[in-house]
Amino acid sequence: MRAANLPLRRRVTITGTLVVAVLVLVLDVFVYVSLRDRMLSNLERVLDAREQLVEGLDQELGPEEIADRLDSAGVRAVVRTVDGVEYRSGGAPALNLIPPAEAEEPLASRMVPLSDGAVAFVLASRGGIETTLNRLVVLAGTGTVIVIGLAIAVFAWLSSRVLQPVREVASTAQHIALGHLDERLDARGDDAELSEMVRTFNGMLDALEAALERSREAEQVSRRFLADAAHQLRTPAAGIRASVGATLRTPEGPDREQLLDNLAQESARMARLLSSLLRVARLDSQEPPRFERTALDELLAGLVERHRARAPWLTFELEAASDVWAEVDAGSLHEAVDNLLDNAVRHAAGRVLIRLEVAEDALTIRVSDDGPGVAAADAETIFDRFVTLGDGAGTGLGLPIARGIAVAHGGSLVYAEGGFVLRLPGERPSVGQT
Repeated sequence: MRAANLPLRRRVTITGTLVVAVLVLVLDVFVYVSLRDRMLSNLERVLDAREQLVEGLDQELGPEEIADRLDSAGVRAVVRTVDGVEYRSGGAPALNLIPPAEAEEPLASRMVPLSDGAVAFVLASRGGIETTLNRLVVLAGTGTVIVIGLAIAVFAWLSSRVLQPVREVASTAQHIALGHLDERLDARGDDAELSEMVRTFNGMLDALEAALERSREAEQVSRRFLADAAHQLRTPAAGIRASVGATLRTPEGPDREQLLDNLAQESARMARLLSSLLRVARLDSQEPPRFERTALDELLAGLVERHRARAPWLTFELEAASDVWAEVDAGSLHEAVDNLLDNAVRHAAGRVLIRLEVAEDALTIRVSDDGPGVAAADAETIFDRFVTLGDGAGTGLGLPIARGIAVAHGGSLVYAEGGFVLRLPGERPSVGQT
């Protein structure tokens, strides 16, 4: 099994144990080498001392006396005269056995030339060094095995404890996958990193739950919108179908002309409704506005003249400074104000007022009329799509489209003080600058 496929807990245990094993082995080698060097250095000092002793005795004694004196001092040595005679002290072996092929104990030797041509070999045992080093190897090996075993147990316990929050996260994620969206991790105040992870995970779950809730709401709104759109389209479609059928059965004459006129009106009504639906779809897709330098006073004046011609029974008043420019999407803003004026024309008793107000950081377009107005309870509801108000009156898509355009510009559209207030923020408005 590849290391990447091992569980995280096992990988942590293996990695930690390997680190401990390497450190312990390095320490074992360091202790072994240090102790061996120290003991060999001590052995050399012993041989140095015995060499100096032999050199001192050589000034006063002969080979045999030197061997006797070393024997009485417990120093192992072999003295060979120029005639080949050997004198041994301290139970030293014969020279032909130094170093012996099969010695009971290993020896270190050093040759000391004497003044009369004889040679002395001082000896020191190496058995203690090798015995100590062998014992150290056994003890260090045993200790290393024990330490590695303890490291495995400790790292297994620590990894299990440390990774407990990860298992909790996995368990919580499984519960969430089963539909328990209210599942959350418990806060941990004893560990800053774990607490941060818990807060982040819970925050992610909150954001996910909120997104799902918004998705459900959007789905419900879409379903209602589609149902309302289908209902709105059904009426002109039925009218067109009925008009076509009646026209086919009616001979030439005034009645047929009336049926054709009805057919044209229903077709135009359906075209307007389809155009509004497409506009709503584009606003929902959040297409960015195409800003351009626009003369707002001229845009509003053109709209007023258009509606004055279509509704001559009403009085239209425009209050706006001349030569007002702003960076806006001219087509979208024209559509939004046109929808507000259409609404005003349907409800005005005799007068419609359009006011353009310019500030340093914003511009405001107010459209009001002298009609009955909107009840306070419906001031926000009127911007819903295909909504029916408390008095039984219904709204189409004009006001929702106008608000969508305002929001796309980064502004707002509300009903306040008996009229609609369309506000576009930013540093775009200016007076007298082209």
